[in-house]
Amino acid sequence: MRLSQSVELKAPASEVWTFVSDFYNFQTWQPHIESTARGPASGERIVKMKRGNTILDRIAVLDNEKRTLAYEMVPNQELPPGAPKLEGFLATFVVNEAGTGSEVEYSIAVEVPSAIQEMAEKGIGSDIAGALQGLKDKFGAV
Repeated sequence: MRLSQSVELKAPASEVWTFVSDFYNFQTWQPHIESTARGPASGERIVKMKRGNTILDRIAVLDNEKRTLAYEMVPNQELPPGAPKLEGFLATFVVNEAGTGSEVEYSIAVEVPSAIQEMAEKGIGSDIAGALQGLKDKFGAV
């Protein structure tokens, strides 16, 4: 499954990119994240979600020229009892110029078991919408 949403912001792309590319600061603008901390390896972080689980993810792509940040879940990590294993999780932010402002696209691609696909789609869609709302709150929407 791949879900994607975008938002146009009043701030220039360079300013928004500086903010979005701060991989260790997402808890300040993504309402589903309680806290982040640097992980055991470079480019990794420990993310405590507000729903109670903790995950380890890492930067997969950080391209300042294309203003693209993609991150993935570190494979083979222990999950809480009953938590589904999400294969191929890749979240991507792309910040583009849009007139005097910017446009941010946030997409998440992940393989989920068919039994939880509808629930996962709602949850992931809500996480994406919440993150983009955090950017609107910070920079103002067009």
